[in-house]
Amino acid sequence: MSADRVVQLRWEFRHVAGGRAALSYPGIAVIRSRSGEIVDRTWIPVGEEPTFDDDEALIAVLHAAWRWTRPAA
Repeated sequence: MSADRVVQLRWEFRHVAGGRAALSYPGIAVIRSRSGEIVDRTWIPVGEEPTFDDDEALIAVLHAAWRWTRPAA
C-alpha cells in the first residue's frame, strides 16, 4: 500500500428530486485520494434487500480500489 494513495468508504444518501416527487436512498461511496486530492469517486446504491448482482458490483469496486493503492511496479 502506498502512503500517498488512500481509499475511503462512506455511507451516504443520494437525493433526487423531480417534479413533485423526491427520493432519498442509501449507498456506499468509494473515494480514491492521491496526496490528499480526490481522484475518483464511485457510489454504489445499497437497497433494503441487496441482490447477488448488488453484492458483486460492490466487491468489484472495492477490489479495484484496494488494488489501486499498491504502488506501480
